[in-house]
Amino acid sequence: MSATTQPGTIPAPRALNEPTTPVSPAFMARYALAYFGMWVALLTPTSLTLGVRAKQVAPDGASDLLSLVLGVGSALAIICNPLFGKLSDRTRSRHGMRRPWIVGGALVGTVGLALVAFSPNVPLLVLGWAITQCSFNAVLGALTAILPDQVPSAQRGRMSGLLGLCGPLGIVTGTFVASRVDHSVALMFLLPAAIGLAAILLFALPLRDRRLPVDHLLPAYRLGEFLRSFWVNPVTHRDYGIAWFSRLFMNWGYATGTTYQVLYLTDGLGIEVAVVAGIAFIASSALQVTAVVFSGLGGWLSDRMGSRKKVVLIAAVFLAAGLAVVAFSDSVPAFIVGVAIAGVGQGLYVSVELAIVAEVVTDTTTAARDFGVSNIGNTLPQTLVPAIAPIALAMPMIGGGSGENFAALFLLGSVLTLVGAVLILPIRTFR
Repeated sequence: MSATTQPGTIPAPRALNEPTTPVSPAFMARYALAYFGMWVALLTPTSLTLGVRAKQVAPDGASDLLSLVLGVGSALAIICNPLFGKLSDRTRSRHGMRRPWIVGGALVGTVGLALVAFSPNVPLLVLGWAITQCSFNAVLGALTAILPDQVPSAQRGRMSGLLGLCGPLGIVTGTFVASRVDHSVALMFLLPAAIGLAAILLFALPLRDRRLPVDHLLPAYRLGEFLRSFWVNPVTHRDYGIAWFSRLFMNWGYATGTTYQVLYLTDGLGIEVAVVAGIAFIASSALQVTAVVFSGLGGWLSDRMGSRKKVVLIAAVFLAAGLAVVAFSDSVPAFIVGVAIAGVGQGLYVSVELAIVAEVVTDTTTAARDFGVSNIGNTLPQTLVPAIAPIALAMPMIGGGSGENFAALFLLGSVLTLVGAVLILPIRTFR
C-alpha cells in the first residue's frame, strides 16, 4: 500500500495544503474532548492541588515553594511548547505528524503527575512538575496545530469557541473531582490525570493525521533551526507579533489573579487548609461556569458585531473589574463575586483567542511552530507571575496592615489585562 493511502491518515499531498473539506460534528466533539482532557490534567494542579501539595510539603514556606515549582515548570513549558511544535511539523511517521507527540506527551505527563502526587520532598516535587509541564506542552503544541491542519477557515470560529469552553470546563471538572477525594492528595492528582489521558487517547488514536510527503525536503535540525523555533519576526509578520503581545498581557493578568487563590484563601482570609479545597471548588465553579456561558456567547457576539477586537476589549473590562473586586474583598462571598465577574471576561476572551492566532499564522507549513510560539503567551505568565508576585505581596498595605499584600497582586493583574486589550487594536488582519 502506498504512503499516500495508508489507513488512519489523510493522503500525504494534503499535508502542506490549506484544509478545505469541512470537518464533521463528531470530529469537532472528539477534538474538543481531547482539549478538555488536557486542561483537566494540567490546570487542576495550578488552580488547586499544587497549592495544597505545597502546604503539605513545606507548611511554613508554601508561598515560596509554589513560586519555585510554578517558575521552573513554566520556564520549561516556554521551551517545550514551540520545540515540540516544531518537531511535530517535521515528523515523518506512519502514525502521522501530530499523533506521536499527543499520545506520547499524555502518557509521560501522567507519569509526571504521579511523581508530584507521591514525592516526599521538594526536589522530586519540582522534578515531577517539570516532567508534567514538558510533556503536556508537547501535547498542547501538537493539539493546537490540528486547528489550522484540518479545520477550514469557515469553521475555525466555531471550533475556537468550542475549544475556548474546554479550559473553563476542565478547571471546574478537575477541581470538582479533586474536592470529592480531598481525603487523599494522591487521588487529587491522579483522578484528573486519568480523565485527561482517556480523553486525549479517544481523540488521538483514531485521528486521520496529516503526513509529510516523502519527497518534501526539510533543512537539517541544527542549533540555529532549534533557536528559530522560538522566533517569528514581529516586524515581517506585524499582526502576528501584535497578537502575541496582546495574548501575553491578557493571560499574564488572568494568571496574576488566579495563581495565588489558594494561598489568598488560607493566608489572606484565614481559611483552614482542611476545607480550602471545597471553597476553591465553589470559587472555580463561579469562575468557570460564567466563563463557559460567556465563551459560547462570545463567538455569537463576535459575529454579531463583526469584530473580534471589540470582544477582546469587553472581555478585558470584565476581567479587570473582577480582579479589582477580589483585590478589595474581605470575605469568601465577596471573593467569589469578584471571581465570577472575572469569569465573564475570561469566557469572552477565550471564545476568540485561538481564532485570532489561526488568522495570523505566518505559513500553514509551520502552523505548529507558530502556535507553539504563540502559546508562550499562555505559558510565560506562569513564569512572570511567580517572579513578580513576591514584589507585589511585599508592598506596604493601605492602612498599614501586616501580612502579604494580595490586593496589590490582584490589582496588578487588573492593569495587565487592560494593557493586553489595548495592544490588539492595531492588528489589520481582522476587525
